[in-house]
Amino acid sequence: MVYSESQIDRYQYTINVQIYDMKKYISLIFLALGLAASAQGAYDFRLAPTTVSPAVKSAIEQNVSNLFTAINAAAMTGGDINFTGIDLTQDAKQSIVMTWENVHFTTAQDQYVGQLLKEKNSNGSLRGLQVRNQQVDMKPIDDTYEGPMAQEIVLDFTPTGRISDFNFAMENTQYLTLLRDGARLGDAANRMQIINWCEKLRNAYCQKDIRMLDDLFSDDALIITGRVVTERRRSDIALANPTRVEYVKQNKQQYLSRLKIVFDRQNRGGYVNVKFDDYRVVRHASKPNYYGVTLRQQWHTKGYSDEGIVFLIWDFNDEDHPKIHVRTWQPLQDTAFTMGDFKLPDPAEKASFTLDRN
Repeated sequence: MVYSESQIDRYQYTINVQIYDMKKYISLIFLALGLAASAQGAYDFRLAPTTVSPAVKSAIEQNVSNLFTAINAAAMTGGDINFTGIDLTQDAKQSIVMTWENVHFTTAQDQYVGQLLKEKNSNGSLRGLQVRNQQVDMKPIDDTYEGPMAQEIVLDFTPTGRISDFNFAMENTQYLTLLRDGARLGDAANRMQIINWCEKLRNAYCQKDIRMLDDLFSDDALIITGRVVTERRRSDIALANPTRVEYVKQNKQQYLSRLKIVFDRQNRGGYVNVKFDDYRVVRHASKPNYYGVTLRQQWHTKGYSDEGIVFLIWDFNDEDHPKIHVRTWQPLQDTAFTMGDFKLPDPAEKASFTLDRN
């Protein structure tokens, strides 16, 4: 499905109208329906006018309302989330539980009207539904949380309205910019998929979800990590730039094994704060199902912080199960890797990705 700039403009306009006139719009809807929240922590969600069936619309509204009501209740008591009355997949439930183990949050308001987005497959069939811009206030459970105190949630749904995934969303201006680029280049639907999967990747790090990371990286993934090394010389003459960068190549299992050690350490000592921003997305010229994604990553854990450029090569030949074939990390001052630095095999071949840079 190709999104036009006018469609994206209408989506942005809808968001702006919702923010500008939210209190008036919500008050009229809930006054007419007699659904104003009466219990402390209760949350009422409604969809803006949509083309999905009344049954699907009702299912989404009920599931979102019940989910955030349960989250607010758990935040007030400091306990676990009660999922009774919420129709969600096991994967979605696990994502919420793993997030809750690391950080708590509550809704920023008790009523909200959201825009429903449709996710289409390349053949035009409906893959799923999505609601973005659910604003929450973060309630850290310890002093290791270094992220923003206000974030937004994105919820995915099956075509029948069942919650299928839960993630923290990228900043909305960045999201719209990527969709505008896609409208101009004719691949907005693919870029929407990239956004979704990058959000899943970031949340997998925050949730310390090795299983999800294992699923996202291809079995033959190439991981390259840059390490800044300070040169120490016994000389009265100082070097103009006394640092250099060493690169370490790893395969998937080596990378995940080392990451698991980091996660296990943080399970004893706090939250993994990972932030992605400054996204740049490039489609391969001759292999259109390969995308290069460059982003700035901020990583902060108790006792360690860094900031650098991450480059990913995503393979969307299987659009339901895209894979990361390449992940690189470099310090900000270094020249970032690009798609041209790697030899990409033909999708029909069993060859691995290789580095083509001296």
